[in-house]
Amino acid sequence: MIDLVWMLLDRAGEHATVLLVGVFLFAVVDAALGVGAVLPGETGIVLAAIALVDNPAHVALAVVAAAAGAFLGDHIGFAVGRKLGPRLGETRLIARLGQDRWMTARDFVARRFWVVIAARLMPGIRTLVAAAAGASTIRHRRFAVICAVAAVIWATVWVVGGAVLGPVLLEIVDRYTIPSLVIAGLAVITAVSCTRLRARVSL
Repeated sequence: MIDLVWMLLDRAGEHATVLLVGVFLFAVVDAALGVGAVLPGETGIVLAAIALVDNPAHVALAVVAAAAGAFLGDHIGFAVGRKLGPRLGETRLIARLGQDRWMTARDFVARRFWVVIAARLMPGIRTLVAAAAGASTIRHRRFAVICAVAAVIWATVWVVGGAVLGPVLLEIVDRYTIPSLVIAGLAVITAVSCTRLRARVSL
């Protein structure tokens, strides 16, 4: 199975331009309002980084593409938040994504510069931060600076991290596939058993 993945990644690496466009689109989709909570773009970005790992220049371009995509996606969310304002929190989209995530994103936006950047990097919350910023009183200039810094950090972490650690993780999975599946199965069984036990106790 891992051999097939490597073969596909090697072939994909021969089409660097297509991969870079894909990285850009993954980043846009991930950052756009609510999409990242349902369809995280990091997986595609990491796989693209692994495919491009043999060419450092392509990895650097992938960082630029991911950062640009995240910057654009954040501005889409910001524009939606600015247009709808506080009413955005009452929409069906926010209800589906979770009111708790929305409130957390709003709380982070109301704080200091670096807190907002940190929130932009947090899975499950970051995709709502831009919209929350748009719905708040934050100035677009300040948001753009925050967005740019966060996009560069996010892109560097996932692209460079994927290029460096991705191949290692694939080798580990290849070596320990069966033990990993057993451990994962036991974890799922334990979680389900604990949930049922708590339900019985509550009754």
